[in-house]
Amino acid sequence: MEAILYVLKTVGRPASVIFFLIVIGIGIVLSIVRGNRPVSRWYFGVVFLSYWVFSTPACAERLIQWSGRGFHPLLGAGDARGARVVVVLGAGNRTFQASGSMMSILSWEAVFRALEGARLYHLLDHPTVVVSGGVTSTEKGARPESEAMRDAVVQLGVPPDHVVMESESRNTRDEAFIIRRMLGDLARQPIVLVTSPTHMRRSIAVFQSAGLDPVPSTCAYKSDHSFQSYRWLPTQGALILSDTVAYDTVAWLYYQARGWVPK
Repeated sequence: MEAILYVLKTVGRPASVIFFLIVIGIGIVLSIVRGNRPVSRWYFGVVFLSYWVFSTPACAERLIQWSGRGFHPLLGAGDARGARVVVVLGAGNRTFQASGSMMSILSWEAVFRALEGARLYHLLDHPTVVVSGGVTSTEKGARPESEAMRDAVVQLGVPPDHVVMESESRNTRDEAFIIRRMLGDLARQPIVLVTSPTHMRRSIAVFQSAGLDPVPSTCAYKSDHSFQSYRWLPTQGALILSDTVAYDTVAWLYYQARGWVPK
């Protein structure tokens, strides 16, 4: 099951090259089958228009706002309800290896989560910051996401002795139950949960089902001042944002089907 899910998560995303090639391949098959040429023209037209629209900043940002509705970053210490633990959820990393040396780099989503975690550390008067994420890559020698996340938040001013790593999890549900175990008696107290806007709804539901009391604080989904011009022209960054919305929407439905979040 995990192998199947990994393949679907890797190739079944609109922004992936394999997904795009599959879409084009279906259109080519339609075009060469006798009697299907009118269908193939409509098919390619819909594909072209869909990729154009969902690759524009104007559409992608609206989708992000819709998906993350009801959640926002904490604005003041009082909003944390006294929480002394900030949990920053993982979002992927890449481990690069060459000539015996190694470096782990966070994904763009994980970078924004690290930035929010560091901001909250200073806002909430130096709480413990839990950075989460195990090895999610199949590459030999891949490192846990939590290691790269720890390095990032330390670089952003969080002292190493205030950072705790959770390096076992492979998905959001794992993170919730492993972190609950790690917190021990602190699990009865509120914790601030940091993740992306599209991921927050599922994360809150899973952490609550694990018996935790999460206070949501969404991170940014883009750099300041980006996507301000040519908002109806396609960009790679906007396509990736739309892809993220699609992924988290399907993941929510999958978690519902497994009974891990309420219907």
